[in-house]
Amino acid sequence: MFRFFKKEKLTIELPQIFRAITTSGILVSSERQEIGRKVEGSVFHGYASQLLDEGLANEVPDGIAIRWDDFYTAVAQSNFDGLLQSLDMPSFCGARIALRSTGSLADQDFSIAIGAWHRSDGSRMQVKLIGPVLQEGEQEHLMLPAQWHLFQSVVAFSRRPPEQRDDLFHRQAWGRIRTLAIQANAILDDFLIRSTVLTPHSLQLEMRKSDVVVGDRVVEIMPMFTDAPKGWLETFDSSKDVRDRYDIVTDEGIVQVLIEPKVRTVLQEVKRLDHRRIAGSRAQAFILNPYSALGPDAVDVIDEAQFENARAEAGLTYERFSAIVEHDALGFPVRVGLLIETADVNGLASSESEWFDKAALPAFIGTVEKALRVGHQLVAWRGFDLELQGETQRYVDELKAAHERWQGASTLVSYAQVHDLSGYSARIEGIGVEKPYYSPYIAKKTAGDGWFPDNVVPLVVYRPEDGGEPIAIPTTKLAIESLEREIESARHAGKSSVSVSWLPEAIAVTEATSIVETFKSIFQEIDAGGSSISPSEGKTKNLQGEAPTQLILRANIQKVEYEELRREALEAVPHIPLIPRAIRATAALLPHQVEGLAWMQHLYSLQTEYQVRGAILADDMGLGKTFQLLALMAGLIERDASIAPMLVVAPVSLLENWVEEAGKFFIPGSLPLLTAYGSGLDGLKVPRSQIEQRLQTDDRLIKFLIPNWVGSAKIVLTTYETLRDLEFSFAAQKWSLMVCDEAQKIKNPAAMVTRAAKKQNVDFKIACTGTPVENTLADLWCLFDFVQPGLLGALNDFGTRYRRPIEANTDEEKERVAELRARIAPQVLRRMKSVVAKELPPKIIVEDCRALALSTTQRNLYAKAIDSFKKRNDEASQSPFKNHLGLLHYLRLVCTDPRPYGLSVFKPEAVAEYRIKAPKLNWLLLTLTAIKEKGEKAIVFCEFREIQRLLQYYIEMEFGLRPDIINGDVSASASHTQSRQKRIKSFQDRAGFGVIILSPVAVGFGVNIQKANHVIHYTRTWNPAKEDQATDRAYRIGQEKPVYVYYPVVSAQDFTTFDVKLDQLLTYKRKLAEDMLNGAGDIGPGDFRLADVVSSADASDIDERINLDIALRMNGQHFECLTGVLWTKLGYACYKTPSAKDYGVDIVAIEGSAGILVQAKTCGTDGARLGWDAVKEVVAGEAFYKRRHFEVQFQKVCITNQFFNSHAIENAALNGVKLLDQTDLAAMLNAHTVTMLEIERMLYATWEQI
Repeated sequence: MFRFFKKEKLTIELPQIFRAITTSGILVSSERQEIGRKVEGSVFHGYASQLLDEGLANEVPDGIAIRWDDFYTAVAQSNFDGLLQSLDMPSFCGARIALRSTGSLADQDFSIAIGAWHRSDGSRMQVKLIGPVLQEGEQEHLMLPAQWHLFQSVVAFSRRPPEQRDDLFHRQAWGRIRTLAIQANAILDDFLIRSTVLTPHSLQLEMRKSDVVVGDRVVEIMPMFTDAPKGWLETFDSSKDVRDRYDIVTDEGIVQVLIEPKVRTVLQEVKRLDHRRIAGSRAQAFILNPYSALGPDAVDVIDEAQFENARAEAGLTYERFSAIVEHDALGFPVRVGLLIETADVNGLASSESEWFDKAALPAFIGTVEKALRVGHQLVAWRGFDLELQGETQRYVDELKAAHERWQGASTLVSYAQVHDLSGYSARIEGIGVEKPYYSPYIAKKTAGDGWFPDNVVPLVVYRPEDGGEPIAIPTTKLAIESLEREIESARHAGKSSVSVSWLPEAIAVTEATSIVETFKSIFQEIDAGGSSISPSEGKTKNLQGEAPTQLILRANIQKVEYEELRREALEAVPHIPLIPRAIRATAALLPHQVEGLAWMQHLYSLQTEYQVRGAILADDMGLGKTFQLLALMAGLIERDASIAPMLVVAPVSLLENWVEEAGKFFIPGSLPLLTAYGSGLDGLKVPRSQIEQRLQTDDRLIKFLIPNWVGSAKIVLTTYETLRDLEFSFAAQKWSLMVCDEAQKIKNPAAMVTRAAKKQNVDFKIACTGTPVENTLADLWCLFDFVQPGLLGALNDFGTRYRRPIEANTDEEKERVAELRARIAPQVLRRMKSVVAKELPPKIIVEDCRALALSTTQRNLYAKAIDSFKKRNDEASQSPFKNHLGLLHYLRLVCTDPRPYGLSVFKPEAVAEYRIKAPKLNWLLLTLTAIKEKGEKAIVFCEFREIQRLLQYYIEMEFGLRPDIINGDVSASASHTQSRQKRIKSFQDRAGFGVIILSPVAVGFGVNIQKANHVIHYTRTWNPAKEDQATDRAYRIGQEKPVYVYYPVVSAQDFTTFDVKLDQLLTYKRKLAEDMLNGAGDIGPGDFRLADVVSSADASDIDERINLDIALRMNGQHFECLTGVLWTKLGYACYKTPSAKDYGVDIVAIEGSAGILVQAKTCGTDGARLGWDAVKEVVAGEAFYKRRHFEVQFQKVCITNQFFNSHAIENAALNGVKLLDQTDLAAMLNAHTVTMLEIERMLYATWEQI
């Protein structure tokens, strides 16, 4: 590679580079001057690092090579805006390419060729081509990307082999070339213009739901494609089989549609449907997951997002269910039902409980069992389409058991139930006649003599409360008579106990009465001669024979403080787990990992007795979750060699980390692994020819793995996408354990990957995520719905009962937060490094960089931008800021990289000059100097590619050391991941000072850099959790030095800069997220008030109040948000619905259990009277939003900036819709202050809208 990538000496100037243009690509070298043009290389070095990182360049001796395809891929991305200038490449040409043809499409020698290049005035150019570079004399021009793709396609067609020289191939090829020619604005000859051929590469499967027919819903499938001509579907339906070619007559002439093999595969499946309609469970697999029902080509032909959107637009939602049984105190089922979860493309929509009566339950069980036997995937019940998943059989078994108990008569109270001490408090000693603390006792003075007055000794036996030996206290007849008088006095006084001098403690009136009655009876018998007294009676005579059986309290009830222990077995975690023998001698679990292993082993062992189905491992990043999970697996394998295999599902880069840690920490062969994704599936897939024809024709299933595909493996590693595509083979396999790493992937129940995960036949599931709650508590509910369905009840009940701690205001809400914590605690393990990783060195937040003084340049740019924003609505203004999002984004950049708006490409300046302009860079270079003196390493996090290159340049200018740039992502190929790991290893292995530049957004997984102990967040993310994950690249197990974390912030004394505001928001959210139930979520535009990040002078006139005149001139989007802000002023929480799929409602406003559905109509014609379209729309949308917000009672409102006609007023009254017109709007605007920035904050709710 470039030698100057390896420089370690301090340099003043960066070396030149030399670039050559070849037919295959661009060659760039630092030493080979003979190869081509000299280029000033100060900026290109940063591009080189990024190109290599993303696999868009390859290392060659003394340089890098960039293939033309990779070059055009790069220049199409905004991240590489300055790449052409950095290489001194020719500018894109304005010429047009002309295509000419010879012969007809049916001719074997038919050809398409580049005829000429034409200037904009139509004149022809005389050019020489080197790759995509056009040379005309001394001038050079570069083909536009669309022209290059067209050029390549034409060249490839001219080089086709003899077997492809036929009519069908020519038409298919021309269809592809024609599409590219249109995109490139090419000039076509007359024949090509008249030959309209379409060759769709992908399909858009649209759906339409029809009425229920014979108990089954009918769905029409409509395979469409881009530019599909009118009449396409009719022509497609007119033939029995899928043709290779369709000739469709249109107003413009005949359009030929040629079907490529991959598209044909999908269309053939659609053709097999009866009139493209699905009216039976045989086709359910296709609707639920087209990827598992079609061949591997479906991944390329059908876009998942488009398919799910089309299904949602057709109103096709599918529910999943789990069994719920409510028991009475004696364990008898009192209610049996289903917990039903509904989801759509936006995530979880609702969850509700449906209850059976005794007649309906067996019918439902029979229906589901029949569906399972015949392999159906859906069951229709009470208007729901219930999806059958991996755990369905277990739910059926639970329902059957409940039904059997339901059928028999209930013994409400049984002897065994009453005498089961486990059902009582631990304070209960037993069941029987409770022994009093004072007992009457009659003894003889002389054992051999009879029962006569002189031989009788009355005793009161006292049992001490501490459980000590009983004490016998002699008494007399007079004492007993005195006790009787005390009892009478106590009763008159309302006392419950009496005290007498000859007893050590007060005695309860009830006990004292029993003693007196006993002795009076005995004394009467003795006086009468004692003939009825037996020796046994004499010893125990106390009238207790008639006392009822009671619960007996422990004797130490008053003296010993009793601790109420939770009896739930889930919390009885052993301290010492089973440590697998397979762990290498050189590796050892740390104390917190031992604890984690014990916790997982314990929960795993409770599957049968306590129906524990799974757990959530939510440890802080860097605590070694993978090692703990592998130890769990190794222990299970050692305990039972025949155990069913275990499944790990994760992104690719994390799976590679699983493989690495298995090899690093465990003895070879102890963890038999199978990588079931990518090339690892080679040889495991069943050829289509070996799949039974009935499966292909009736069920349309053609994607399977061979029988016993797991083989001898005990741990199978796969991706979420592979699990989706091969769900039948995975779901047919019995798993003992399933781990979902980065379980955020399965938080949307509507996603195909989530449903595929829930279909697995698995005993125990573990979800791994560092953020169980990202935005709302529904995130937590969704995770538990995976690991322990039903534990948190129905989502509608859950959502109304629980609030995040930050939202809990009343004592009752706070008590419910505590209740939720207690409920989930046994099955969630979350430890933070600061608490459990005691062996880690400290993490030190360096505070003195949080107040870097704003430079004069920055202040001027700041002021100029704000002034421009104020003038954005002036007709003569050329302000680039049309809304506040653009201004906020620019102010963010000014704080880091001060340059005039629009100059997005980095151009080097003298280091000394730029340091004056940019206090953050000046601070960075000073800090790196101090780090260099210590011989330590630093990570600099920055998400902006342009600033990454800037940092690389100035760091090299200052230190003679070029830091590498890495922007890896989780979906990268294995080869790219290995390349990144190699470069990271090189950084770690190099002795002494070093700097590496990483993206905090894309480098979140599988990158560990413990050799660096300085972490600098040069630019900030929107989420503190992502920022902390970035820090944890260095601060994790294996770090040996204190880790210093820096958050440089540019500030001003007279106002709050964007940098300061962002730092405040991140600090607040970070503190909030310390409680797992709060989560954090991203900082959005709504968190910023523009007035908060400008000076007080600028804040006074940066906004304008909305009056009726402005409202009359608003477009639809702004007017909708105006109504949203107005209802916010009335105390409602409001959100704007998506523009494309609003279901007839523009604004949803909610306050507690009350809500407003708003349809807003704007019209620019003053005095216009609108019809009842708005009424129809909001009435139609009510059902959708009532389902989404099941706990809210909605009122329907239509509002306009004009007026409604009589027809609208009449229909509004009939449908319960409130109408608000211009008069009402004016009154609302007078009563409530609404500003344009408030409207924009609602309208532009995400940073992506910049």
